[in-house]
Amino acid sequence: MQSWHTTYLGLRELPREISTFELQSFFTYSRTERELINARRSNAHKLGLALHIGFLRLSGRLLNSVRIVPTTLWRHLGDEIGITAVELASLRALYVRGRTLFDHQQLACDVLGFHWMTEHQRRALVRTLRDEVARCADRDQLLVFARRWLYQSKILILRDSFRGLRRFDEFRRDLAIPRAVLADRLRRLVDHGVLVKRAYQERPVRY
Repeated sequence: MQSWHTTYLGLRELPREISTFELQSFFTYSRTERELINARRSNAHKLGLALHIGFLRLSGRLLNSVRIVPTTLWRHLGDEIGITAVELASLRALYVRGRTLFDHQQLACDVLGFHWMTEHQRRALVRTLRDEVARCADRDQLLVFARRWLYQSKILILRDSFRGLRRFDEFRRDLAIPRAVLADRLRRLVDHGVLVKRAYQERPVRY
């Protein structure tokens, strides 16, 4: 992993501007990736999956919403997969169904080899960070180190929980994704021991 790549790790959204170098580094696809993209049934699905694969390769985290897509990236994606890019509104409409968003995120993870953190990997990260703290106590440098470690281990970067978000409604408001998709994702993180589920209110029960 090149040192310049750390600048992008943990990004939540696509950059407003994107260079030719960034297009070639993150949004240019292998034969296997192209085959997966072109297997989608519509141009909007193809563009959507291409965006998710490129963003995951760039940032190490899942793309939860498509508010802005730089014009240069839009044209590049169309050229890469050999189609005329649809209107951005069509792509936004595609993700009104939370299931489609989840499917594209999962396909991107599968083709790039990313996965949720296991309990064994969590313990390994804690040990590694403990050693790193002995050498460097700067919070920002430790965060960069943790993101690099996660990316190189093909583990999804969970920036939101690191930023102090704790309640279901806080995650949902911040991520702007369907309730069912968020509930399923948080359940997986709890199952893998990455997060712990605790009630903060009894009547009604809220987490």
